Amino acid sequence: MSKDMSSDADTKIVQTELPEEEYERLVRVAEREDLSLKDALRDAVKTFTDQQDRHDPDDPFFADPPQTDESEEDLTATETDTYLYEQ
Repeated sequence: MSKDMSSDADTKIVQTELPEEEYERLVRVAEREDLSLKDALRDAVKTFTDQQDRHDPDDPFFADPPQTDESEEDLTATETDTYLYEQ
């Protein structure tokens, strides 16, 4: 993730404090991966948010499927089997 976003109008500046030991580990890892601290932190934020972000519970894609009568489910499966295998 080496794109320099500092000129983008949509970006936000984020500051934080780290204990000395964590900062030194960050510097070592960034150097080992040939990343600037800025890019290493961006990667860390992306990884964290990808792992922690949850879907929108109101999104219809994640809604429970509608309840159907079991006989309707069997009929649909039977019709599918007939269409696929008994032509």
